[in-house]
Amino acid sequence: MKIKVIGSAILTCLVIILLIIAMIKKYMPNDCMMALNEYYVVDETEAIVILETTTQEERAVLADGGIYLPYETVKTLLNSDFYLDEAEHVLLLALPTELIQASEGEAHYNINQEERQLSAPALRNMGGTYFVSAEFVELFSNVEFEYYSNPNRLIVHYQWVDFLYYNTVEEAPLRVEPSIKSEILVQLQEGAKLYYIGGTGTAGRSFIKVMTQDGIYGYVQRKFLNESYYEVRESSYQAPVYTYHTMEEKVRLGWHQITVPEANAKLDNILKGTTGLNVIAPTWYRLADEKGNISSLADAAYVEKAHSKGLQVWALVDNFDKNVSTFEVLSSTAARANLIQNLIDDAKKYELDGINIDFETLSTSTGAHFIQFLKELSIQCRNTGLVLSVDNYVPAPYNEFYDLKTQGEVVDYVIIMAYDEHYSGSPEAGSVSSINFVKEAVNNTLAKMPRERIIMGIPFYTRLWKEKETEGQISLSSEALTMAGAESVLVQNGVSASWDEKTAQNYVEYEKDGTVYKMWMEDEDSLTRKLQIISEANVSGIAAWRLGYESEEIWPLIDFMIQ
Repeated sequence: MKIKVIGSAILTCLVIILLIIAMIKKYMPNDCMMALNEYYVVDETEAIVILETTTQEERAVLADGGIYLPYETVKTLLNSDFYLDEAEHVLLLALPTELIQASEGEAHYNINQEERQLSAPALRNMGGTYFVSAEFVELFSNVEFEYYSNPNRLIVHYQWVDFLYYNTVEEAPLRVEPSIKSEILVQLQEGAKLYYIGGTGTAGRSFIKVMTQDGIYGYVQRKFLNESYYEVRESSYQAPVYTYHTMEEKVRLGWHQITVPEANAKLDNILKGTTGLNVIAPTWYRLADEKGNISSLADAAYVEKAHSKGLQVWALVDNFDKNVSTFEVLSSTAARANLIQNLIDDAKKYELDGINIDFETLSTSTGAHFIQFLKELSIQCRNTGLVLSVDNYVPAPYNEFYDLKTQGEVVDYVIIMAYDEHYSGSPEAGSVSSINFVKEAVNNTLAKMPRERIIMGIPFYTRLWKEKETEGQISLSSEALTMAGAESVLVQNGVSASWDEKTAQNYVEYEKDGTVYKMWMEDEDSLTRKLQIISEANVSGIAAWRLGYESEEIWPLIDFMIQ
């Protein structure tokens, strides 16, 4: 009996010892280390990319002693101003007064043709994908890179905002999983600064997911951390500053349509009664081919006479030759450079004061190339003292690719053509420029750029609409009339117009020989209302299409209202 009791006691002791051992094993932290190369599996020719605190699926590439990021990542996240011409294998960046150009595979780049060396090529094509070196990106972008090896990882700092941090209050293990049984990645020193990633809790066993300053993710017990705090990451980057060649007074511009050389001699006649006009824009230039050459109707005597009358001359260049693809011109770096040089050379030759770009009906795919062209042209204009203005449709969802916001940053004046609300070919008759159309044009443009960059275009013409019904079908056509021509229509047909408050225009409708005629008139009354809106918005002036279409009272009205 005594032996049984002793045996039972021994067994009980063994069970207790085993339980104690099991409890110790259960609650004793794991002190095994995991190699970082096992945790971050990355090929020796690549590097993990960590954007601030987020790991990307795409990897950076290590080649030629450089670290390379996919061009699309750079363009989308780090610097939207980079422009890649894949056909000519060049990477471009247009700054206010400098054009940066790097060619594929070459360990140097040019600033306005001046060569600068790099430690590795700025641009590489690897497997059909273009990559840009981190070295080159960092030179011209508000971004900072940190590279670490074993395993290879690249930390990209590009968001200059508040980040949430913790510091360790004593030495602490950074674990793979939120468990004391998980393997240790790094033994953190006291005071280690950690990015907060996720996790909550204040109890001793709660874990917080963090990232170390050198890009290692893991979990730390909450008890090892102090209270979280926010800190702003500050940048030392100096953003490029744009300067502008603008007029001290409000711009009062008139477009002078010139289609033949002989029209240049009619300047005196076209200027009669133009009180307050201070800029004239002759339609001299047109894209002539897809290499960037231009046709010209420029005339030195015209410029000399305009200057003698106190007018600046901003020569217009358009893309109205249907045989020339604007896309082909603007998407080619060589063609853009040739076009720009041709314009600058002619501006110098004829002593022009500015260049007016009127590229219309662009395709969506041309948008990015158009903006690059404006950036590159603005460099030359800024460096030679020329005013650069660009004609645009009123802002609308379908023409967002004209990118008015960027235009407002890089050019001197953005001209909004607040007309052709209803145009030749419109499916219905209507006003050329109703009052609400103008209001929306002003307000929507102001939402995209400063008023100092904005000139509002106004019409001097009216459309006479003709609706004719034939066998149940209505055909619609129209013709553009001068102000005097519109008045003549009223007199010849013995009709009078009445005021339409909805459009803020005088409106007439009459029937003759089975045809219904409609006309929303542009005259002193309608322009008074438009100019009132423009004046109250305090934009930089007006531009009128076109000289010679206005009645004699119009320019004194403009001179009075646009101050």
